Amino acid sequence: MGWERRPAGWRWLVVGGVVVALVALPGLVGAVPARNRPVGAGELLRRVLASDRVAYQGYAEARAGLGLPDVPRAGRVVALLGERTRMRAFVAGPHRWRVDELTPIGERDLYADGSTTMLWDSGERRLTVTQGEAEVRFLRPADLLPPELGRRVAAAAEPGEATRLGARRIAGVQALGLRITPRSNGTTLARADLWADPATGLPVRVELTAKGQDEPIVAASFLDLRLAAPDPGHVRFDQPGDAEVQRDEAPDLARAIDRFSPFVLPDPLAGRPRRTRVAGAASTYGRGFDLVAVLAFPASFSPRTRAFLDKVPTRDGPWGEASVIATPLLNGMIFERDGVAYAFAGTVTQPVLDRVAAELARDGVASR
Repeated sequence: MGWERRPAGWRWLVVGGVVVALVALPGLVGAVPARNRPVGAGELLRRVLASDRVAYQGYAEARAGLGLPDVPRAGRVVALLGERTRMRAFVAGPHRWRVDELTPIGERDLYADGSTTMLWDSGERRLTVTQGEAEVRFLRPADLLPPELGRRVAAAAEPGEATRLGARRIAGVQALGLRITPRSNGTTLARADLWADPATGLPVRVELTAKGQDEPIVAASFLDLRLAAPDPGHVRFDQPGDAEVQRDEAPDLARAIDRFSPFVLPDPLAGRPRRTRVAGAASTYGRGFDLVAVLAFPASFSPRTRAFLDKVPTRDGPWGEASVIATPLLNGMIFERDGVAYAFAGTVTQPVLDRVAAELARDGVASR
């Protein structure tokens, strides 16, 4: 498998795929009065971070209103950030779970069994098996579950950024609220609010609000929740006899780029340390909510075709001409320089991305 074997349609995923799993979803369930408890912000944050081993099962909805450009063949990643996603979850532990994305025409079920994930598309009768977990990958529906999103938000919080909110009843849980207000001037995030079960720390609702906005632009919430281990049969995949089985070491473009692209991104970048453990062609940079994800790949795979340029505005700078994707929460740029295409985005302001682009244009990347 290599670049010459990736279908041309994959290039369109770049516009949405630079969005790593930090960003995910506007209000869902009305607040019902709940009893507050004297749990401090620091202690609640600690419980949220330690909730990854809590078993549960339930139904959740997530909605996003990022307003990403409607470019041709933009793929499922862009859709996840611009519509409602309905999910049914069965979680036995951090490495054994199943999340079903429910659609009008069927469902797509993702199973995790240790280091193996299995994606079952009931409509296509196709099973895709992947070994291992990539450090940088595209957003998937399971990332939009309140526990997953809530723990990522909590992990990004710096000391002193968390304060308590009042309690709310959500999916039968008298959940305690926590607000995280980033201090960084470089992030687009104004606040992240989450509500968690006080006993287990499991997040049951998460809201992300961008700077300059009054309402959340991203939210995820349980509508039904049971804090109990699922039946083992619900997290075990029994392969149908008519299933088409595929094995894919790089099931999304971010993982394919990191595996097959001949380039190595620098460390640090624009004064921001690399978050990923190993330097490669797909990396994330920054601290806290000041996050940028970067992809570097051959310019021949750039998504900036004529159809793309007709949809996405451009701007000039030290990098030449770049396509610019701007939303209240997520900003991104794509440009080519000396045979390399760069696609990067994050929960940072445009001036931050300008510095990233200028440094990449000036210094370039190394080769493997």
